[in-house]
Amino acid sequence: MVKEAEVPVAPGERVLVAGESGTGKSTLVRAVAGLWPWGRGSVEVARGAHMMLMPRRAYMPVGSLRKAATYPEPPESKDNAEIVKTLKLVGLGHLAERLDEEGPWDQTLSGGEKQRLAFARIFLHRPDIIVLDEATSALDPDSQDKLMALLTEKLQGTTMISVGHRPELEAFHSRKIVLERRRGGAKFVTDIQLIAKPRGRLIRKWLRPRRPAA
Repeated sequence: MVKEAEVPVAPGERVLVAGESGTGKSTLVRAVAGLWPWGRGSVEVARGAHMMLMPRRAYMPVGSLRKAATYPEPPESKDNAEIVKTLKLVGLGHLAERLDEEGPWDQTLSGGEKQRLAFARIFLHRPDIIVLDEATSALDPDSQDKLMALLTEKLQGTTMISVGHRPELEAFHSRKIVLERRRGGAKFVTDIQLIAKPRGRLIRKWLRPRRPAA
């Protein structure tokens, strides 16, 4: 599906993967996250690095809201005050008093609330690498901007690789690579450095395409 995809990502970089539908963007980020067992290739990650995936539909385990918030770690891994503070940070303060309530949270929460909860997990666990696959698709543009700004502010050293279609997402990334469908598999055709400027303006610096490995 993806051909000639040798792309180095430095620690702390925030890379947006773009391209038209069907070019293999989601497949690529799932492979990076270790959740795509088919095909050939390798993804090299720094030894001991902690990686988390934020899919479009966040997984909701059966049990309490506390368990859903601390997933994939056990509920007792975070104290009550830290969980409540984080829920309020991502706009889920109205659920803070229901932490120990058990129920069908996958059906109870809206798509946007599930994505907010996924952001809460990221802030609670503070991974070294975040892989986002349409992780803000159910949020309105203002909510998306607020949460992405928080991610940029509070996890400055975290490496981020994300897929998203909204052009506003460029403002929260330092680099953009574009996939284009080709015979034999999609290919990275452009590599753009994004430099955020005041009032949300961006400067795009085009980087020289990387030659495929011999």
